[in-house]
Amino acid sequence: MKGNETLAGYDMVLALSQDTINYQFQELHKRNIIHKKWGVLGGKTADEKDFHITDQDAGFKQKVKDWIAVQKDIEKARKDNDWAEIGNLMNRVKSENLNFTFGWEALLLAPEVSFIKDNTKEILLELRFKSGKLYYREEETKAVSTFNLKNAMYVFKVPIGQLKVTKDNMTLDAGESAAKVIRESGLSDEDFTIQSLFLNFENANISSFDKSKSVLPDGSSVAFQNAISNYFNMTISGSENPYVLGYGINRRKINATEKAMFQPTSLGFSTSYSNKNKEPGVFSAFNFLMMLNDTKPPTTPTAGILPKSLIELGKDVSSSTDGVFSIQRDHFNVYIKSLDDYVQTTFTNLDGVTLKHGFTNNVMVLTKHQKKKDDTIDTTFTITKEPIKNNSTNSGISVRYKIEIHVTVKVHAWFVEVGKKTLSTSGKYTKDEIKKKGSAGYLDFTIKANKTGRFDLDHNLTTPNVAFDENPNLFGHGFWNDLLSILTIFVSWIILTVKAVVNQIAADLGKQGASGSSALIDKLNDIDVLNQTNKVILPLGKVYAFKNLRIKTEQDVVAYDIAYASSIEK
Repeated sequence: MKGNETLAGYDMVLALSQDTINYQFQELHKRNIIHKKWGVLGGKTADEKDFHITDQDAGFKQKVKDWIAVQKDIEKARKDNDWAEIGNLMNRVKSENLNFTFGWEALLLAPEVSFIKDNTKEILLELRFKSGKLYYREEETKAVSTFNLKNAMYVFKVPIGQLKVTKDNMTLDAGESAAKVIRESGLSDEDFTIQSLFLNFENANISSFDKSKSVLPDGSSVAFQNAISNYFNMTISGSENPYVLGYGINRRKINATEKAMFQPTSLGFSTSYSNKNKEPGVFSAFNFLMMLNDTKPPTTPTAGILPKSLIELGKDVSSSTDGVFSIQRDHFNVYIKSLDDYVQTTFTNLDGVTLKHGFTNNVMVLTKHQKKKDDTIDTTFTITKEPIKNNSTNSGISVRYKIEIHVTVKVHAWFVEVGKKTLSTSGKYTKDEIKKKGSAGYLDFTIKANKTGRFDLDHNLTTPNVAFDENPNLFGHGFWNDLLSILTIFVSWIILTVKAVVNQIAADLGKQGASGSSALIDKLNDIDVLNQTNKVILPLGKVYAFKNLRIKTEQDVVAYDIAYASSIEK
């Protein structure tokens, strides 16, 4: 499967598990952003306009009692056929503003969402009641019905909406994160587009509930349908929606010099249902769909509909992971190409080294020509990038460069070549200054996902050794003495060359950095995929842990896992 298929036409996808979305809702509920308590009476004014009062209004509980009492009296008068009394009571309803149709006095548990098979733009919202009462008046002349809400659950479909908002409309710490992005960039919020992804109750058919999943008090289905629909229409419509799934922040214009590697330039969304391990929903995901390099998002009917939930790609498949970030491998190769450029620069910066050609079919060749009097030493470096693979613990990506060296030494006497010998990393013979058999060197990098979202580069260099390709004991004694006089120069140069490479890389990748470090390695060390200027922000999310960077060969993507935690409440 190609990466384009795995990510349904998108360049990068951040998949958050269903459990993570529900964890966010738990935190929003805990902080009373999503209300724990419903205390509301809703009805019609004298001119038939919707109105409601809440338990924050003075006399709310008395209003509930008065409404229940007057409706009871109206129903009795109707049964007694006492129309005069009904008229008096209806005037009281009007004068005391008691024309309510529904009421809630309820304590709610945190809501939960679940994703739907073959439906990528809607979710099921589970409203779960801990205790309380629902009041419902079916007709003007009927008594109020009261339903016990203990352990009740109402489940209905809600579409996911997208809306451009200002940073002031963002919830809690997401707003702080947005302000920080803008503040540190030195730009105003007019330079940003902020898009909210949220549960769109205005376009939800709230009254159409899932009978198989809902748990309602006997005889209450009509009351629930109408009362819940009215509640959301009155309290959510036109107000700040606390059911936020995430925000996308995009700078309107980014200068070419400011563009970072893997910087998202557009944001969409979808959901992915999973029944992995026969656990519906555990591996389901909410997907933030991203494009790179100002590429327009795909518009095919299947765009954004992932063939499988990316949560299934989590390293620990025994249970769900909070999230999985994936990028098409072709795009990740931009990073590898930058690493190639860095390795090339490290060698070409060596004194006297000339680049014959850069990495072509994963092979780079460099040469150096040295001369002592009439004698010459010609050295060829062949650097071969081996196939990229996951490291042994599947926690990072290993990139290995094999270093092979071939040396040709020519000895002259009176401008006449009297002998030519070769040494190389595959040479088997030692003598005097050459004390070890030849062996290739290896420059090993391990790319890991840092807990802050950056990519870290670990490195190790295995020193190459050169030895004679022919048995030096067979060399003529005179020739050997001539060769020995320049051999020390060559050996010391090899040692200095290797030391220079090691020192430069150690400085560039060291924890403290180096003032003279390469701009290329700075670029590689400054990749912060989910914290670019264009970024995804969760409503309460500041803390991520990134781990297990790896290649998924079958899916043709590079992925890493995300552990999510909400920010600490102030």
